[in-house]
Amino acid sequence: MVMEKMVIFHNLLDENVRPAMERWFRRSHVPDVLTQYPWTSRYIMYRPVPAPKGAADEGLYTYRIHENWAYDFHNRRGGKGLIQMTPEPANHAVKADIVHVPAEPTEDFLGYEWSFEEHPILRWVIAYRYPKNADHEECDRFFLETQAKEIMQMPGLIRFFSHKAISFEGSALPLTTSDNVFEEGSPMYDVMVRHWDRLSELWFECNDDWTNALITNPPAFTKPDWATSDKFPFLKPGEDFIHTFILESPDNDFTKTFNPLYY
Repeated sequence: MVMEKMVIFHNLLDENVRPAMERWFRRSHVPDVLTQYPWTSRYIMYRPVPAPKGAADEGLYTYRIHENWAYDFHNRRGGKGLIQMTPEPANHAVKADIVHVPAEPTEDFLGYEWSFEEHPILRWVIAYRYPKNADHEECDRFFLETQAKEIMQMPGLIRFFSHKAISFEGSALPLTTSDNVFEEGSPMYDVMVRHWDRLSELWFECNDDWTNALITNPPAFTKPDWATSDKFPFLKPGEDFIHTFILESPDNDFTKTFNPLYY
């Protein structure tokens, strides 16, 4: 049994929907997700912080990041005996991507030795999805044997670890395989079914340290043959690469405390 977490990146394509989305989260979606307890053992949410200079691109998610933890992905509750979750408002103006990973990183590259009080923490959370036509095992070997070593040369990098994504069948939502209605070619296929390959975290002390490491004084990165972008990590932003910036602590831990209204 491997404890896993489902990491969901949310982005707003239109700021006008923010008030409606905030109401939906508090009054509808969080209570819906909590019906999965105790199958879902932890449900936490982060508000991304302003991105460093040079970080904005089509893959930058700036609205919400939330995590649903479960003791075993394969034993996550299905939809039988429940009713549908409340649809989010104005879903044409919201983009979401879901990554399933082991709760504990599969690789820990840098920074284990220091204690919490030694550094302030800006977490750069990035998800990779290798190109469709590439050999994904070869891509992952490149990440582990070449790119990870180059990442560790970034000036100001204080922590670096990565999760190899969990492979699964069916929907990425808490539904059984037989409940899955998302077919290849459907509008929801890439969100719900097409897999991400990795989730990595790179920590810096502040925004300027990130800009120095990635924009001003980056190490010499090796561009792989299968690259879909000329810029590190050499994957097309918004399609095969998404990212966000958060702090060390979640803003909400809903399985411990949940107030459904604002007042």
